[in-house]
Amino acid sequence: MARWAYHSKACESRPILADSVSPGMSCPSDVALEFESKVAFIILLRSLNDICFLHREGNFVLNGPDNPGNGPIVWEWRPHSEQQTTKQLGTFHSEDQRWTVKWSDEYNNIPDISQSIHEEQGTLNLRFRNLTFELAGLFTWSQAQPNKIILKQYEVFGIKVEIDSQWPVVGSDITLSCTISRLPDTVSLHWKQKDPFQQNRRKNIEEIHLNNTAYLIVRHIGAENQNLYTWKVQEKNSIVLTGSTNVDVIRDLYNVEYTLYRASTNHSELELICEASFDLNKAKWKWRSRYFQTEKEIIASLSKFQPINVNRTYFGNRLVQTQIRFNGKNFNLRIVPVQFEDAGVYKCLLGIYKYVTIKLITVKVTAEPSDAVSEGDIVTLTCSVSDVTEPMRLVWISSDGETVVEKTLKDQNQGEDLLQLIIPKADRNRRNWTCVLFHQNTPKIFIPYDLKVHNPYTSKYDIIFGCLALLLIIILAVALCVYKYKIRGLGNQKPRHQEPQENIANGPPIYSNINEMQQMQGHNMPRTSSFDEYAIINGKAIENDTNKDDLHYGSISFQKKAPGIFVHF
Repeated sequence: MARWAYHSKACESRPILADSVSPGMSCPSDVALEFESKVAFIILLRSLNDICFLHREGNFVLNGPDNPGNGPIVWEWRPHSEQQTTKQLGTFHSEDQRWTVKWSDEYNNIPDISQSIHEEQGTLNLRFRNLTFELAGLFTWSQAQPNKIILKQYEVFGIKVEIDSQWPVVGSDITLSCTISRLPDTVSLHWKQKDPFQQNRRKNIEEIHLNNTAYLIVRHIGAENQNLYTWKVQEKNSIVLTGSTNVDVIRDLYNVEYTLYRASTNHSELELICEASFDLNKAKWKWRSRYFQTEKEIIASLSKFQPINVNRTYFGNRLVQTQIRFNGKNFNLRIVPVQFEDAGVYKCLLGIYKYVTIKLITVKVTAEPSDAVSEGDIVTLTCSVSDVTEPMRLVWISSDGETVVEKTLKDQNQGEDLLQLIIPKADRNRRNWTCVLFHQNTPKIFIPYDLKVHNPYTSKYDIIFGCLALLLIIILAVALCVYKYKIRGLGNQKPRHQEPQENIANGPPIYSNINEMQQMQGHNMPRTSSFDEYAIINGKAIENDTNKDDLHYGSISFQKKAPGIFVHF
């Protein structure tokens, strides 16, 4: 059984989620609070005229308008639930400086309203007592004549905390929920497990947010954790309302049956917990497959103080024993990871007594194509259930929390049932999808799927740039090889000396140094007054002396130019 405790932060001397509340403000004068034996159940949300209450708990008074005039004044209610249609609940009239109310047929025809809301005698104030979650909404006092004018308005938010099983047995799953009647953009709901040993054990809780509700799925409750859970209503970074839930667990598993839901993923686990209150000599676990045509197969057995015999024919190393020897009371096993074909019925026998019977329903998500796709491709996501024995509901939810497609499953005994989501154009900005399985409107399991989408244009450019880079590397390698080959070839070549050739133009060697020429001709060099004269005389001297020596000279002509001298060959 779940036991509840709550704590309100309405009257603390600090601002509470207030866009319009100043620091140090306490409870406003137009909201009167009454305290129960344990807690106060009314808090402020965002402004002075936003109220929050817990389902069927707490008492409060909403004060009417300060300057109502002479009336008449209409009191209206627009609920958060249903179609949010406005309902006129009553009309106030002023008589001898006192106000009287005439209730409408809608007020009288809704028992929750007529039993929970009453006027304070002679005033415009309204007293709320044990208000139900369904009555949350917008409450308005308006001037009726000559024109309708809103005089005062409150928005009242309802909070409901629930558990899907009031008496869970050890090893079973439970789902806790915290729902707000309307979820403003700045308000959020949260669950947390209060367990001082949480860091020393495997995580067995999952939180999911759908619409206006925060769900906490607790797997194998009572197996390894203290069953105390905390919920809170929060706006931005401030806690408005918080409470705790302590779940009592039944530990007697004699002749107990329950159903577990598991996802076929790499991290999914199944705990097979079997405990007795007295010593027994023998124990065994049997399994009847949902898919294989076999009798109840013994997957593990043992005798007291003897090693456990594990049948690994089907489960292999996925079937793990959590103890070495049987102590006569506890016989627990673990299957990890859980596969889709593990669905079926698991039964524990201690001695000759039938103890716990667990029905396992598995869920899996597949994609076609299964590999990464390009943007714009068609993708089909399939969420499959191994068995449907009672009404269930499969839902595909987008990354922004919207329900895209859903399907109600009925007990048809036709094997696997499924729900497909066809994505006509894969988009990298919308690639996170979640399949949720509901049982009696309570989520039992959710499987997130991350669609792998790549940009086709980016991939094409990557290929082009890759090819260009490879081509550049090849060109550089070839150029380097050619360069090394040329260097090596030049190093192997020997210098060649050019032999003097005879009878080249029948002329003497060519000299560019006049001193060198003078040394070679010796006393035959005539004295001249200028370089031009020497060039002419020398030519004649060589011509007259050609028969004397075998040495031949070529002729050089020089031309004088200012300011320098250029030599022409």
